[in-house]
Amino acid sequence: MTGNREVAFGPLSRIYAEDLKTSWPSITFLLLTILLGSVLATAGPYVFSRLIDDLPDAPLQWMLGFSLYAGLTALATGIQRSTQYMSVIHSERLEYVATTRFFERIVHKKPSFFNDHNPAEIQAAQTRGASAVSAIMQIGLIYFVPGIATFLFSTLLLGTVLSADLVAIVVVYGAAFIALTLASNRLTTPFLEKAIEAGQENAGFVGNAIGMIEPLRHTGSTAWMKRRFADNAGSIYRNWRLYSLRRIGFVFTISLALAMQMVIGFYLLLPRYEAGALSIGDIVLFNTLLLQLNMPFELIGQSISEAVRSFAHFAPYARMWNAPEEEEPPHANPLRLSGKAVEFDDLGFRYENGRGVEGVSFTATPGRLTFITGETGSGKSTLFRLLLKTMAPQSGRITIDGTDLTAIGRDDWFAVAGIVPQEVQLLNDTLRSNVVLGRVLDEEKLRRSAERAAILDRIKAMPEGFDTIVGERG
Repeated sequence: MTGNREVAFGPLSRIYAEDLKTSWPSITFLLLTILLGSVLATAGPYVFSRLIDDLPDAPLQWMLGFSLYAGLTALATGIQRSTQYMSVIHSERLEYVATTRFFERIVHKKPSFFNDHNPAEIQAAQTRGASAVSAIMQIGLIYFVPGIATFLFSTLLLGTVLSADLVAIVVVYGAAFIALTLASNRLTTPFLEKAIEAGQENAGFVGNAIGMIEPLRHTGSTAWMKRRFADNAGSIYRNWRLYSLRRIGFVFTISLALAMQMVIGFYLLLPRYEAGALSIGDIVLFNTLLLQLNMPFELIGQSISEAVRSFAHFAPYARMWNAPEEEEPPHANPLRLSGKAVEFDDLGFRYENGRGVEGVSFTATPGRLTFITGETGSGKSTLFRLLLKTMAPQSGRITIDGTDLTAIGRDDWFAVAGIVPQEVQLLNDTLRSNVVLGRVLDEEKLRRSAERAAILDRIKAMPEGFDTIVGERG
């Protein structure tokens, strides 16, 4: 849990700080509404207890008194329910901020990041992480703040109307409740984290399997794939089951503590009632507030438990958020092409397994084709990745018209370099979007490019032309 908090602190603080800039008025209003609801929830039982002690003889006064109690109770319930939905609205905005900021971070990650994490794994981390950001806010606004407010107002009334020793009993019970919650979390969190980790690994496995589903079918390997998936899903289930069983044990322990609290409280009150120091209304007030005070402790305990779960869900999101990003050269030189020669000068790069390239030197000049040939695994793709700045050379250098490629910014380089990848990758969008890819739209340039690629006539023959939607995977 400590590790999760340390990893999560940076991303969470950034997301909450950004949200607070625009939403602080609504949060302030929400907090004031929560306090009002807690005051009304405490005032209702007090009014009822006074009515029990001093029922008016006149029917009109009797009806007015109980109407006041009914109104306070209804208003408190309505406000408390409304604040829950107000919290949900704000939490959904937070989820929007978390989702968009995560995507903004992902697009700047180093290429190695996308080798380590496939799309399904990234999407799973983003979805769970954004939900966790929303949940943590809801925990504070729906559970923790109302719980603290109700506890403070109820204990203040209990101590003022009845006695301080009853407040002490409630406080001791509350401390025991929270201590048991912390102990339960310590025992159950390892199973929770294992379940989350197994779920993230299963998302990565699904992403890999779906990406090569056709080869798996061709080789008759779908049964093996299903077994692998079932094993991973079984690990998730087993850890969630162990987590839940231990939480059930915690619930029974808390129920026993609640019973002891009520027995001790009434043991102290009944002699005072027999002595005339307390009225029936005081007994009713104690019973109502005691039951009402259990809710704040349950809310606080539940907020602790839910926070633990949310931090566990947020950890993969935070680790991806904190992953290194690509860095532009501190003093990138403006790229001015003249001869457009690309030179590999004694270039070397080794992967962790020892494979790679070493001492590669050649020059590619305009006006002629340069082929790189070699056996599988000899390093052809490695040279291509180095030229695309996907990786940095470990020795030697690549120069563009004499300028070291490491001193050229990515945007400057890709503004003048054309790339045809080995695999066709298309967006599930219009043909126009797949060609323009977010750049400034120039219809004449678009048509000229399509004509040079020998596909303009085919696009014109389509009913929707450049607005034709490209299906999944092209």
